[in-house]
Amino acid sequence: MDRINRLKVVLVEQNRTGKWLAEQLGKNEATVSRWCSNSSQPSLEMLVKIASILNVDPRELITSKPIIK
Repeated sequence: MDRINRLKVVLVEQNRTGKWLAEQLGKNEATVSRWCSNSSQPSLEMLVKIASILNVDPRELITSKPIIK
């Protein structure tokens, strides 16, 4: 399966865990784990919320190409 989101990569880059993100979002850790493994995907609204919590551009969660600002 191709990677659809880079959530796991960004969490590792920031030394964060899925458990930490789940707590920040008020979501079940299993849900975040499925997002990280790309077995399911967060909604666009949730992706924007995740990006805000991680202080990254939402596009960085879905593409590996550098974001030119």
